[in-house]
Amino acid sequence: MKKANKLNSSQRGTGKSRVGFNFIDVLLILFVLAIIFVAVNVISPMSILDRFNSDDTITIRYTVEFSGVDGDYIDKIAENDVVIDSVSKHTLGTVSVVDNNTQHTSLEYNEADGTPILAVHEGKYDVVVTITASGVYKEGEGYRVNDRRIAVGEKLSLRFPNYAAEGYCIALTVDEGVGA
Repeated sequence: MKKANKLNSSQRGTGKSRVGFNFIDVLLILFVLAIIFVAVNVISPMSILDRFNSDDTITIRYTVEFSGVDGDYIDKIAENDVVIDSVSKHTLGTVSVVDNNTQHTSLEYNEADGTPILAVHEGKYDVVVTITASGVYKEGEGYRVNDRRIAVGEKLSLRFPNYAAEGYCIALTVDEGVGA
């Protein structure tokens, strides 16, 4: 009897089997990861590289005025409410003071004699909210809270737990001795 000396299909070939990655595969994977990392940092509003900066955190108090708020809504903002930026959805601090007792007024002119008149709008109020937040000061950019610039005159779209509105920052103070 003769034994057949046949190789099955898995044993045929060059005799070499490919196992694992080679050096070129590792370089290609590292290159793709580097491209993804750069793309995310360019597109992202909060760069990962910014987190490594050694900025000192400071306590910022800024005041936002909402003009002409309907009387039904003036009690919707309360102390200790969390404030969220309506655009970025980042937290911008907590409410520390609310003043909702000022009647909304505007300067109008009497057409008959051209004199200015201070008109009081019934049922409308100017709500002034002071917000306390942890932020940083960046040279050339100013004060920032969660990568949102906070400055006097800046228009802010804010959300509270029970209210959302646009208002203007009318005052900004920094607690002395903290951070800077």
